[in-house]
Amino acid sequence: MATISFDVKMEGMSEIRADISNACKRSEHILAAQMAKDTSQFVPARTLSLDQRTQVKGNTIIYPGPYARYLYNGMKMVDSATGKGPMKIVSKDGSVSFRFSKGAVLRPTDEPLNIRTTVHRQAQSHWFEASKAQNLQKWVRVADKAVKDDL
Repeated sequence: MATISFDVKMEGMSEIRADISNACKRSEHILAAQMAKDTSQFVPARTLSLDQRTQVKGNTIIYPGPYARYLYNGMKMVDSATGKGPMKIVSKDGSVSFRFSKGAVLRPTDEPLNIRTTVHRQAQSHWFEASKAQNLQKWVRVADKAVKDDL
């Protein structure tokens, strides 16, 4: 039986690799924006402030400030120096907020936060994990489409 052998020399492979790499980088931003949008319904909200201040930069979703970290962890915080919780503040319009003294160093307690679901019905701590459980297959499709559309 006869065998045939041949060599194939490919020119331009480095350019193809670069195009694929660039498409993947651009698709990461598209995917992060979709993830932030899909996750919004799981983010605790009373005034939508945290949700509205969330940013997507490159492939990173940024939930601002220490406030987001405390909500994400879902545990009540106290002032490390005094062991006391936040002060209740009632504004002129009757709305109520809670704030710690400026510069207070906070520590978590073993008591979970009472996260309200009146604004976002699926609001909870660890909101990204909840969103991922519901949306992972969608995110795979979004990423796949974004890369293919860019090539």
